[in-house]
Formats: sequence, structure tokens, C-alpha cells
Amino acid sequence: MTLFAWRFIKMLLVHACSLISVISFSQCPPNIGFESGNFDHWECSIGSISASNGVISLNTSGPVFGRHTLLQNTTPQGLDQYGDFPINCPNGSGYSIQLGNSGTGRQAEQVSYTFTIPDNLNNYSIIYNYAVVFQNPSHAEWEQPKFTANVFDVTNNTYIGCSSFSYAASANLPGFKQSVQRDSIFYKPWTPVTIKLSGYAGRTIRIEFTTNDCTRGGHFGYAYVDVNENCSSPISGNVHCITDSVQTLTAPFGFAGYRWFNADFSKVLSTEQTLKLTPPPVAGTIFAVEVTPFQDQGCIDTVYTTIAASEEVLDLRVPTGTIVTCISNPVDLTSKLITAGSSGGLSLSYYTDPSQLNYLATPKLVSASGVYYIKAVNSVGCTIMKPVTLVISDYPVLTIVDPPMITRPYTIDLLSAITGSTNGLTFSYWADSLATIPLRNPHAIEKTGRYFIKVTNEGDCSIVYGVNATINEAIISPPNAFSPNGDGVHDQWEIALLDLYPECVIEIYNRLGQLLFRSLGYLKPWDGKYNGIDLPVATYYYVIRPRKDLKAIGGSVTIVR
Repeated sequence: MTLFAWRFIKMLLVHACSLISVISFSQCPPNIGFESGNFDHWECSIGSISASNGVISLNTSGPVFGRHTLLQNTTPQGLDQYGDFPINCPNGSGYSIQLGNSGTGRQAEQVSYTFTIPDNLNNYSIIYNYAVVFQNPSHAEWEQPKFTANVFDVTNNTYIGCSSFSYAASANLPGFKQSVQRDSIFYKPWTPVTIKLSGYAGRTIRIEFTTNDCTRGGHFGYAYVDVNENCSSPISGNVHCITDSVQTLTAPFGFAGYRWFNADFSKVLSTEQTLKLTPPPVAGTIFAVEVTPFQDQGCIDTVYTTIAASEEVLDLRVPTGTIVTCISNPVDLTSKLITAGSSGGLSLSYYTDPSQLNYLATPKLVSASGVYYIKAVNSVGCTIMKPVTLVISDYPVLTIVDPPMITRPYTIDLLSAITGSTNGLTFSYWADSLATIPLRNPHAIEKTGRYFIKVTNEGDCSIVYGVNATINEAIISPPNAFSPNGDGVHDQWEIALLDLYPECVIEIYNRLGQLLFRSLGYLKPWDGKYNGIDLPVATYYYVIRPRKDLKAIGGSVTIVR
């Protein structure tokens, strides 16, 4: 019998009872994702690793803070001190845990969860997420800090090897990065893994997560763990709703290679983790994916799924236009405003790529421009994903140069202080740095002072720049003579530029000190009269006060006829 023939027969046996048009979206055991905010249903243990043979000894302890630490998701999210990645899983859950710590001393910690798979669920899987931080001493592999994920078949009293793996500290681990804080530390940020439990219906299973320090007691290892709250077929996306025009199947996470096949294995459909189908296939269509693990991390296996359909309408609504905001006001993609009007009861997750392979680390606090993806799953397993485009503006950066000094009657346009491109920017002008007192005529500044320009870009990011304007007062030089004889030439004592000082005070005296003329403002110049009578040819004396804060100007003027 050929390999393809055997696979085809195996597929028919697995799916003989699965060719239905609507399926239920299987729920996980209670609190498997720590969403109750505690360790209920989890067993916590602490212990140590032997210095002589690397054997771990554990004793049930209940949760020990610092070794079994519950981490509530916060905004902004806390970051790991060595890897600078979020300490909470980016799968949108409210809680994750830290297993172990950065202390040393041959410590070991474990959390485990025991549950029974329902009798009628032969297609069953659990997706967990982990992140690991190791010191990397130059020890033998069995002496190194480790993180181990095991799946134990309690019913048959045996570990399921293809769903279990262990990481020991090394500089060459796939997906690990070197810490910029300490070059002896390597870390792997959050990574999803699928535990495939197809064919285990009715069995009792225990999942175990264990961390340990190095056997010599001087180097640490710890991990972060979370489990997704939805459990279903290892292949997600196999249910399509009546309105779907495309269907995307996603194979289990955490494998090195993928090959998708049609039902009889006569054609390879894709070698990616996802298989996009347009239009969606009819209900009952069977697909298979061969998954190849990373070296020493499981077994090659083939997973099957049967396409199901639902009459339920899944309506995911997101903004169709670009969301534009400032970096000081990050976008919360989990806000109900983003998905307002969508169907009720949806489970939402957030990604940075349309293939749904990379979780968005901070969906509550997105501060970088880009296209992000929101995936919705309803109660029967229908899925839909839509993009949301964000433009997150940074603060505008301009070069501000104080305008050159000028002398009245010239004025300063504050816009002339700005150099460089002003595309997409708006400007407002203010008398104070808090931008609360607007300037009445910012394009014709007449007085020395410090003024402020508020620059706002299209993302509503604003910054206030200060500008120094230096304006010398006008030089007031009154004529020293005029001839009020009615010939139309110099009949009035006209003073250039005095109109720049509407609050000026002008006083004229004879040589005996008698006040002959006084004016507040100089809209009507002196005509050489006193009480309506022409004054005789003589020299008279003036005092001009242009403004209260300016020095008075004094001199003489002669009437000639």
C-alpha cells in the first residue's frame, strides 16, 4: 500500500463522523488561561535540580510568589528587564504567569494542569504561548538552565513525545536573541505552540511547564507562559460563514515546515503555515497538512480538518479610513469604538500580518504607524479578519530662527521665523508659552518681545516654539519749523511716524512756560493757533511722550509766515 493510499484511508477513518455542516467552537477547561486571575485548577510545585546528575526534584507547594507569579495585563505593559518584550502574552488575555525568576541557586519550578478531553472531540488542540530568558554559562547541556514543556497521557501513563520539548540555554537556539543589557543572557520573545491531541478523545491529559537554573547554582533561567482560552481542531479557520468570500486555514503554530494537501494527497496546495481558499470550499471538503518540527522538538505528523459551514452572519466592522493620531495618544485597538456595530459575542485577536502568524504585542497601546489586523471568531468558529490602518504622527520638527532686528514702521511676520518644509502643518500664534493668549496680528508684530508659534501636524501632534522679536522704536524727528500762512504748504506741524503711537501725548509751550497746545494722539496736527487765534512768529517748545514706557522727546519749533 502506498503512503498516499494509507494517508487517505487514515483520513477517512478520522473524519467518518465529522462531515457536518456546522460545528461548535470547543471551549477549553476552566481557567486554563489563568483568566480567573488566580491559579485555580493548576498545580504549582517548587524544588531543585541536582548538581550531580541534573535530575529535578519537585514538591507540590501551591503558588509561591516570585516563582509562580501571576501577571495581570496592564496599559502600558510591563517589559522584561533583559529582553524588553512585554511580560504579558500578546494574545489579548488578561493574565499570564512568570515561572521562575532571575535568582540562582539550582531552583526549579513547575505548573501543571490535568483535564479530560470530551469523548466526542477527536479533533482537539491547545495553543499555549511562552517566552524564555536564560543565562548562558559554558556548561554541558545537562547542566544548563532549561525550560521544558511536557504533555502527559495520564490514561496510558506515558508522555506524548511529539507534543513535548525542552530548551537548554545556548547561543545557537533558534529564535533566540542576545540581550543588550547583558551579553551572557539570551531570550526568546512570545511564541505560540500548538499541542495536537487529535485521537485522544476521552483520555485524561496533563500539561506541564518547568523551569530550572543551572546545576552549578550560579546561573538562572525563567519563562513566561499563557494558554489560549479557545480549544478546537489544531487547524483553525475551518468554519466559514455564509457571507465569507475567502477562507484561510491556519496550521498549528511552532513547526519548522508545512505542506498542505487535498483530500487524496494528489496535490500540494501550499508550503506556508496558512492556506487561503477562494472561494471557500463546500462543507465536507477535507484538507490535510503535514507538519515538520524543529530539530529535536517533536515528530513529523499529519493533521486533518473538515470544512464546515454556518448560516450565522459574522459581521466585523472596523474603520474603513485611516486612523490618524499623535504619538502621545496611542491607539487602543481593543476599544469597543474600533469594532462598534460588529456582531455580539466575538472573540478578537490582533496581528501585525495578514497571515495571522505574529501577534500584536500591545493592542491596547499601538504607537507605530502601519496596517494591523483584527481577527474575529464567533461562537460556532466562523472567522473573519479585517485591516486597520494607523498613521501615528511624531512631533513636528522645524528650525526656528529669530527674525532679524528691524525698526518701526517696519513689522515682523512670525511665519518668517520658520525654515524648511511646512507641508501638512498648521500654525497658530500666541503671547504665552502655554498657548492660551492669542496674538491679534502675528504677521505684523510691532513690539519687541518673546512670542510663541504652535505647530500642529495632520496627526494632531503639537509643539510650541519660542521666537524673539527685536523691534527698535521709530525715530521721531519733528520739523523745527512750519508756516501756517494758508498757502497749502507746511500749514500744519506734521510729525512723521507719530501715528504709530496712538496713545502719544503732545504738549507745546511758549518761552514763558504757558501751555498752548495739548493732544492725546496726533490725528489732527497743530495749526499754530491758540484758542483759535494765530500765534505770532516765534520759537515755541514741545514735549512729546510717544508711549508711557518710552522716553519723552523735547525740542523747539519755529512758526514762520
